[in-house]
Amino acid sequence: MKAINWIKNHIITSIIILILTLWTLEKLWPIVMGKLFAHAPTAYVETIIIKPQMTTRNFQALGTIKAIHNITLASEVSGTIENINTNNNQTVNLGDILITIKHDDISANLQRDQAILNQKQRYFQRLQRLDKSISEENLSVAQSEYQQAQAAVDADQALLNKYIIKAPFAGVLGIWQVDIGQLVKPGDQLITLTQLSPVYVDFMLPAKALNSVTSGADVQFTTANYPSRVWQGNIIAIDPQLDSVTRNISLRAKINNDDNKLVPNLFGQILVIKKLAPQLLIPQEAIIYDPKGTSVYVIKNQKAELRPVKLGTHQDDNVIIENGLKEGDEVVTAGMMKLFPGSSVIVNKKLQQPTIPQTSPTP
Repeated sequence: MKAINWIKNHIITSIIILILTLWTLEKLWPIVMGKLFAHAPTAYVETIIIKPQMTTRNFQALGTIKAIHNITLASEVSGTIENINTNNNQTVNLGDILITIKHDDISANLQRDQAILNQKQRYFQRLQRLDKSISEENLSVAQSEYQQAQAAVDADQALLNKYIIKAPFAGVLGIWQVDIGQLVKPGDQLITLTQLSPVYVDFMLPAKALNSVTSGADVQFTTANYPSRVWQGNIIAIDPQLDSVTRNISLRAKINNDDNKLVPNLFGQILVIKKLAPQLLIPQEAIIYDPKGTSVYVIKNQKAELRPVKLGTHQDDNVIIENGLKEGDEVVTAGMMKLFPGSSVIVNKKLQQPTIPQTSPTP
């Protein structure tokens, strides 16, 4: 029994001694290595002097092009196509006559009612000039007849407008579905008209973007159909509620499309760019990873100082430093494998401050 107790006590003592030894080595290791390498050859390194710069948090999604105005013109009346004034795929302006349906009887009615209106107008104006020489009742009757004549002309013109179809907005025509001499009925489709510049892009983002994305945020749109092009725009609308199925946010952006390359229902990638406050960034290759965390070598008085750092989000080939460095620190970016705390260094090359590409997405 005594032998068993002795073995147990010996094991516990050995474990305590081992833990104390490891703790002592961990604390003294940097000092020991610094002493050992105090007289080592001077290391040549590359560095960068860090300073705050603008950063972005970006969100990427699939987007679909939607025209601001996109309609299918249809006939409101029955009649025979008299003339088609435009060609397929033609660009038209607001008010351009697109097509006319035979309307001889409507034009005749308009001419007759216009003549009556002119007569009633002259008669009413003549009575007004007579002033007190005419009774109030006669003046009121003349005014009423004048207004009725005006209403008849307006009705004729409204009906005529259904036979002379004009562009309700500027845009690009599709393909005509009718031809001259063809009889059309109310509801028959004639042609599509689409406004292509600017255009909308509809897309969705995860709910986590709610706190980051706002109306007016910059966006970029790209599509495989034009791999070398990037279209710029801004968010104009954010749906106030999440999608009931996906729990995502629905958004809409407006982008320029001056060359009409983007057409409705075209798919592409949209990048939402959220500008952030200036941050300290260093190249990823400057980070040293070990079981205790992350650190970098900082040069002070031509000596290497190992400094722990807290990392933020990645920005392309760079990483944001949330804690551990300050503006003006000179950080080693190459040659750190030859360094130990206290090593003498010679800066062989100073790199330029990294820049953040505006098209770099945040994971």
